[in-house]
Amino acid sequence: MSAKYDSIVDQYVAYAYASPTRPIELRTMLRLAGDLEGRDVLDLACGSGYYGREFLRFGARSAHGVDQSQGMIDFARALSAHRGDGMTFQRNDVMAMPFAGEYSVVLAAYLFNYAQSLDELQRMFAAVLPHLKRDGKLVIQTFNPDYRLALGDYAMYGVKVLEEVPWKQGTRLQLEFPGTPPARIINYRWARDHYEQAILAAGFSRLRWHEPVLLEEDITGRPAGYWEAYVHNCMSVNLVCER
Repeated sequence: MSAKYDSIVDQYVAYAYASPTRPIELRTMLRLAGDLEGRDVLDLACGSGYYGREFLRFGARSAHGVDQSQGMIDFARALSAHRGDGMTFQRNDVMAMPFAGEYSVVLAAYLFNYAQSLDELQRMFAAVLPHLKRDGKLVIQTFNPDYRLALGDYAMYGVKVLEEVPWKQGTRLQLEFPGTPPARIINYRWARDHYEQAILAAGFSRLRWHEPVLLEEDITGRPAGYWEAYVHNCMSVNLVCER
């Protein structure tokens, strides 16, 4: 997957920063993380470093990003150097990430949706656990187990679901980001009970699901019905896990 993202850095970053859902997703992640004052943040599958950088802006003491794509890490480092925000980065597969301390907040936005089997899903959670402090939170954004392509392809929100096919005990989906040519990636959708079993088997003790919530500020200025698909067939969902 790293080589794939190396070739679509510009397209993915353009989508991510222009996505109309991004402000809602950021607000949700911040709310779930809680008070950031004096807290150190680990941003897994960090991409351009967007979430870690925003968490710094909202009061975190430090933010460190990890991604297996060298292209994404190079972009993220250049952006942080330009902005002077102090976020640090390393290229690593989360599954083989060396221990470098525990963090109060671990972010994982669109990480676990790349697990290609239930065994890999559990091993991913187990790999993340040692990096989280006892009183910390793992805040997740992942592919919604309830999303169905038959109810909408999500194109109006900046990314299009092209295909949805059975895969082992879950579903394999092909997504497309706009560009010339369009960029395509693969995601995997697992059921809620699959996530819950993997999380608890990995050693976490508590978990909570959270749906994104629209505010009046999100609705203002949008055409009537614009958010209907987002509310009733959202592609993303959030989880908070604790040790």
